Amino acid sequence: MYKRYELRRSFNFPLEVITSDWDEPIDLIASDLSPLGAYIESELFPGAGEHVVCSFNLLRGRPEYCFFGEVTRINFLRRRTDNGRPGFGIKFLDTTPVKRIQIRHSLRGLPPPIPSVRRTRIEIARLEDLM
Repeated sequence: MYKRYELRRSFNFPLEVITSDWDEPIDLIASDLSPLGAYIESELFPGAGEHVVCSFNLLRGRPEYCFFGEVTRINFLRRRTDNGRPGFGIKFLDTTPVKRIQIRHSLRGLPPPIPSVRRTRIEIARLEDLM
């Protein structure tokens, strides 16, 4: 099972995405970010496992971050249990420790995303099974 090692932060910011299928870079909104990846809200979806290039700037006057990433999750909002907005998750592939620390420092003080209703229900069901 995938274990998250970094805390995601709610942070709506513009992010430029380039894929092999799209003719030009597209500006999208990332709704949450961690030093290891981001969730991007979009009606356009690259394929799962596809490699993309992401570039963004967290603070004005600071250098722009540019990472290769892999699409690890796609949320089409087709199922009743899907929540949030449609989009896809990207795992950054080439972050250096220094850049991860810089991103973590820039995100300090921002709240984590609101937990999903589905996850809370599953955790409650597991607790009830244990009792």
